[in-house]
Amino acid sequence: MSLQCLLQFLFLLYISTNRFYASPASAESESESSVAHFEMYHRHHPEILGGRNLSRAERTAELLHGDKVRMEMITHKLRLKRKLGATSSSRRKAYQVRPSIYAKDNSSFSLPMMSGFYAQSATYYVPFRVGTPAQTFLLVVDTGSDLTWVNCKRGSNNQSQSQSQSQSQSQSNQTTTTTAGEAELRSFGDDDKTNKTNGPRIFHADRSETFKTIPCATRMCQQSLSALMAIPECPRPKAPCSYFYNYSEASAKGVFAFDSVTVNLANGNKKKIPGMLIGCTEDWLKPDVIGLGNADGIFGLAFNTHAFVFNVFKAFRGKFSYCLMDHTSPKQVYNYLTFGHRSEEEMPPNMQYADMGLIEDWYALHIDGIYVDGVKLDIPEELWTLEEGRGLIIDTGFSLTTFAEDAYAPIMAALEKPLIQRFKRVEYPGFLSCFETSNTNRSTNNEVEEEPFFDESVVPKFEMEFTSGVRFKPPVKSYFIDVAHNGIRCFGFLPSEDEDSRYLSVLGNIMQQNHLWEYNSFRSQVGIAPSTCVLRHHHKF
Repeated sequence: MSLQCLLQFLFLLYISTNRFYASPASAESESESSVAHFEMYHRHHPEILGGRNLSRAERTAELLHGDKVRMEMITHKLRLKRKLGATSSSRRKAYQVRPSIYAKDNSSFSLPMMSGFYAQSATYYVPFRVGTPAQTFLLVVDTGSDLTWVNCKRGSNNQSQSQSQSQSQSQSNQTTTTTAGEAELRSFGDDDKTNKTNGPRIFHADRSETFKTIPCATRMCQQSLSALMAIPECPRPKAPCSYFYNYSEASAKGVFAFDSVTVNLANGNKKKIPGMLIGCTEDWLKPDVIGLGNADGIFGLAFNTHAFVFNVFKAFRGKFSYCLMDHTSPKQVYNYLTFGHRSEEEMPPNMQYADMGLIEDWYALHIDGIYVDGVKLDIPEELWTLEEGRGLIIDTGFSLTTFAEDAYAPIMAALEKPLIQRFKRVEYPGFLSCFETSNTNRSTNNEVEEEPFFDESVVPKFEMEFTSGVRFKPPVKSYFIDVAHNGIRCFGFLPSEDEDSRYLSVLGNIMQQNHLWEYNSFRSQVGIAPSTCVLRHHHKF
């Protein structure tokens, strides 16, 4: 069986160490102490938007720009990994941790997740606490990033030019080491008035008692971290191990370090995880270009032996899960990214489990078949061979869904056929297949609904079949997208055209919406089920 994992989002790093010892089991019930939640917030929360009021067309334009940058980053990463001679991660299964190394209290935690348009892309955010005392930040959730990193300052002499330019604008936004660690960044400043998100918060490493850099002369820096863009140059044996991510118009430069991360358990208690590997990014150029928006860094959930999830898996039963709400949801809507085992009452009754593998560090699925209105399409099976770096990767940082050209053509032919005679075909920037639909309002009791009514039954039903007969049936709105309030709808599918990624397909976050995705590294599988994305029983953090 292959691998699993997910949740999802954009550029680099937050890694972790192998050492993680949990406190002994307490009198609390195992069901509560074995789950941790990260609350996910919507990009449209007013504090994240920073006062901007975007139309649906403007949001769509940003979404497409973000995907363009994202695909460039994916192909750049593939190119670099191959250049470094890295063995295709798709040839290995998910790392299967022995049950004996579980945390003694089987603790689990979760983070509230917000959905958003993540600078030019629909995406999701979580509050994240690092350091001792803990400092709180807002990070982009990204299943395609190896490293978790935060905007960082190690001391008065380490302030970069880009930080000094923005610091005058964000003095009031810098996280304090007292109150910020006690709040979960609820409403982004309701608990800590110094944490408003008009500009980037900065992790003050010198204020953390547990922050420790990694010497550049160590084997870890020179060998283990090379895949995470560690710089081999070592001016002094004890100089910090540095990294430099450079792509397109954006870059991030900083140092690797170990520090503590604080999470909230489902029972309401806090848990400190020591010795987690993080990235202290001291210089980041054009963060909006790489899709950060008002976020302070990246929460990397890709699979790597130094990554955050690798070590958290060992302590929290090898699982993490999330449910992405509709990217057009109102700002009050949020859900949780969960590490550990959700209770039975929180799990949909119709959960299906498919085998998972890896393509490099991305979680990937093997597709057994693609169906339109129940008819299996004629698509070459070799397009889904994970061992050759082909298949469907799951990426929360990507908005739309792309398919290898030989799969894209028959998919679109089948989807468009019944619509061509019904609707006028139109062009819309960034999309390849759009229609002017009859966007009439539907009245109920002589009252007109706010949202125009569209009869989705006229659109062919799209399905993907994964291993073990698992059928993924996204709702029509997730692949036939309302791009503007003028009746124009477009299929959210694009072909993979770059030479380095033309055999790669990407399942974006819009297609993942309204489903619970549970990744189990021990079993190398992912569970999928339709869901309202409402966490019914949880403690307020």
